[in-house]
Amino acid sequence: MDDLVKALQAALGNVWAYYFKAHTFHWNVRGPLFQQFHDMFGAIYGDAFAEVDTLAELILTLDVPAPASLDDIVQSATIAFAAAGDVGMMLVQLAADNAAVIAALDAANTAATAAGKQGIANTLQGLLDAHEKWGWKLRATINAGAAG
Repeated sequence: MDDLVKALQAALGNVWAYYFKAHTFHWNVRGPLFQQFHDMFGAIYGDAFAEVDTLAELILTLDVPAPASLDDIVQSATIAFAAAGDVGMMLVQLAADNAAVIAALDAANTAATAAGKQGIANTLQGLLDAHEKWGWKLRATINAGAAG
């Protein structure tokens, strides 16, 4: 069960970092397509914020306390908090960060399946589906040249 707890904690850290970065991009986006990207980043951080609660509650179902400080939440995050650049860089960073979230969720899903925790695995699979969709949307936006 330790592997599952660690994997859920890592997923929580990455989702929190992804949430925070998308939120700061929502605040700081500029340019002629401001409203489009402001809304897109708002939708991303809204989804991610809900996932933070879901992941913390999955940890609690294993009779392990949820992280009690920001340091505890982000200690296992692989996503950097530094946010910089124009909207094109924001999109590229969020696409890469979303891929890191997918990797963390996939690792947690594998650990949940190995531990026989199908309910947790099912929840993680739903989160994976949502991030796969965001990955597609981010890549499609980058590839459309809309960021330039």
